[in-house]
Amino acid sequence: MKKLGFVLIAGLILVMCAFVFAQEEATEAIAEPATMEGEAPALTAPGMGGGAPGLGLIKGKSTDTQTPRANNIEGAEILVESELLLADEGGKRTTTSDSAGNYEIGNLPPGEYAVTVSKKEYDPTTDYVTVTAGGESFHDVRLYKTDTVMSYFWKTGPIRWPLLLCSILGLTYIIERGISIYKLRPKIKVEQLVQRVTDSLRAGNVMEAVSICEEAGGPLANVVKAGLLRYSQRVIEEKSVSKDDITEAVDEAALIELPLYERNMVVLSTIYQISPMFGLLGTVSGMVRAFTVIALKGNGDPQLLAGGISEALLTTVIGLTIAIPVMVFYQFFMSVIDRQILEIQQVSTDIINTLVVERPSEK
Repeated sequence: MKKLGFVLIAGLILVMCAFVFAQEEATEAIAEPATMEGEAPALTAPGMGGGAPGLGLIKGKSTDTQTPRANNIEGAEILVESELLLADEGGKRTTTSDSAGNYEIGNLPPGEYAVTVSKKEYDPTTDYVTVTAGGESFHDVRLYKTDTVMSYFWKTGPIRWPLLLCSILGLTYIIERGISIYKLRPKIKVEQLVQRVTDSLRAGNVMEAVSICEEAGGPLANVVKAGLLRYSQRVIEEKSVSKDDITEAVDEAALIELPLYERNMVVLSTIYQISPMFGLLGTVSGMVRAFTVIALKGNGDPQLLAGGISEALLTTVIGLTIAIPVMVFYQFFMSVIDRQILEIQQVSTDIINTLVVERPSEK
């Protein structure tokens, strides 16, 4: 089982790395320019105003507000849509922002327009702007970088490493316990196993019952086999067979077999308990850093405080995201283990009663 755990951990690390790279590549496909290659953007020259009389324009600036100081975004695509535009334009008109982040689209009939601003690696945003005849409508846009698995990961601070370890170990041992518990089931259905063993004992064929247990395999069959072998040994030695003697053999076998069910369950129990603690620790330390920055630079910029708090709370979210599924699987595995342990106790008791109380008279 240890080899299985190591193989699962290595496999999960490779899968997570592949998933992260896929996320990064996916962000590069966001907000591709809508203009065809070689097509000139519909950017009016500065000073043109609204163009023809009675027409207006939309102008503004695109900036990135996820940095300490707002940076101008060059090359952002601005898409203006409205039924007021000519049919040959498809009801759309596009342009791109210049090196200073400024953009301008003129010759627009008066009315309401849907303005969508997008750029690779940023979340697109759409707002509605009203254009008046001969007027200029200003529409500044703030874009936020698209969050990926890696961006969330790096926002959590140093506590990200314990959380990453908890997530890998949790998923690894969930898979390992599921496979192991499934393999511990006997190869023969429990009802059939009990029926076949009971029929063999009532026919006075103990060794046939032992062979059936060996065929079934698993802790249940091994515990029953231990009681059968003790009974057969006493018969061969021509000694009296007591219920306590067989029960002792069954209990000794159970002490060896039952820990196979509970192996590594303590790992899952520990993970779902400490993951929220790590998340809370990251939140508290992040809040301390956020308020330290406010103390040094003042609270004139609410975004500075809000950004620090959101990143701090992210560790708690990740901690709970890890802990909840691990706890659910832990409780599920424990219910399965309890049911199988109870099954072993009931079957072994039935077999003991069959051996001692209903054994053939010639024995």
